[in-house]
Amino acid sequence: MLISRLEIRNMRKIKQAEIDFHGAGVQMIEGMNQSGKTTIGQAIAITMNGQKDFTPGMIARGEEEAEIVAWTDNELKIRTVMAGSVRQSVARYDEGLRRHINVAGGVRAFLDSICSGLEQPWALRDVPDADVVEMLMSRSGASEKIAAIDAALAEREQLRTETGRDRKRLGDPGKPPEKVEHPDPIDGIKAEREKALNYQKAYAIILVETKGAIQKAVSAACTFEELEDIVPLLKKEAGNGRDKISPFGTYAKADVEALESKITEWFETEKKAKDYDAHIEKKTQCDNLDKQYKVLTAEIETLREQRRKALADMRLGVKGLEIGEDNMLYHNGVLRGITKSEKKGNWSTSESVQVFFGMGARFAGEMKVLVVDNAESLDAKTIDTITQWAEKVGFLVIMLRVAEVPEKLEEGVIYIREGEVLKK
Repeated sequence: MLISRLEIRNMRKIKQAEIDFHGAGVQMIEGMNQSGKTTIGQAIAITMNGQKDFTPGMIARGEEEAEIVAWTDNELKIRTVMAGSVRQSVARYDEGLRRHINVAGGVRAFLDSICSGLEQPWALRDVPDADVVEMLMSRSGASEKIAAIDAALAEREQLRTETGRDRKRLGDPGKPPEKVEHPDPIDGIKAEREKALNYQKAYAIILVETKGAIQKAVSAACTFEELEDIVPLLKKEAGNGRDKISPFGTYAKADVEALESKITEWFETEKKAKDYDAHIEKKTQCDNLDKQYKVLTAEIETLREQRRKALADMRLGVKGLEIGEDNMLYHNGVLRGITKSEKKGNWSTSESVQVFFGMGARFAGEMKVLVVDNAESLDAKTIDTITQWAEKVGFLVIMLRVAEVPEKLEEGVIYIREGEVLKK
């Protein structure tokens, strides 16, 4: 359906106006700045979107309320009253009763069913890519699905970054050292060495004690006969000394040295075995991290493919229009590139017209009406292209253009001056 007539009362500079539209194609509305052109566009927006497009300053100064009545070519009557809030009613003409009957099911629900909220697509030309992309996802019902994919992507990419960092920290495991088996436990050798050391210590102590007893006997002897009697004593004391150290075994100094050598050899062998184990452990960690990195990379690529498919399934309605992985807009491979800090994009005016009018058509409801503000930025060729497109697809495109009102009014153009709509 199209808007065929618009009645405005007490809205900004427009005290009262009745505007008849000619049907599908471009309807040009011209006037100087502050003449009331934008008010007509706002009246259409409020008719379609209600409260969310209303601001108190829209009511003419000194008036308590403003009214908009829009008529469609299929005999709908949409009445909007603006005061402290917006009240709307929608009625359909009943042939049998010969009068308008209010539609059932709620006014806002009905208007939402026939309007898209994207009736001013040309206004998107200055909106950052990310915001346009978010709007497209929402309109296509893909927001939740893509948000879930993006969350999974962010998680996998973070894990892959951490995995790569851990792998880099490990470095190259290098050439493996000679494989050496761990020796048997050293406890037995240590115990044997302790026993040998205790023997040596006890031997030294007992030997000193035995020598002392013998020296004491020798010092006490006064004759050779007495010295001869010491020989049995010497044998006896030596035998007693041996008996005292017998529990410790018999270990020579060379035995202790041999045990020390065994212990040194054990530690050297154990170190080589541990070095080999450490290499194997590091190599295993590196292999596992490499494998994990590859698995995460494959999962990321799968998620990216799912995202590309979800974006493709959105059916943006414009040939060559794509949303990149960077959430920016591309048309035939050309990045638009408008951000909050970068206001100038890479698309030409004609390219922007093609894309944004295509979006308007793609997401339009039953109400086939688009409004273009600042139409003076479009050249004649572009306007002609839009006109042909609008007539072909059955859209009413209302263009608001800054221009002086000529003395001789042109047929088909609506002129407005100081809030008054002029007709030829």
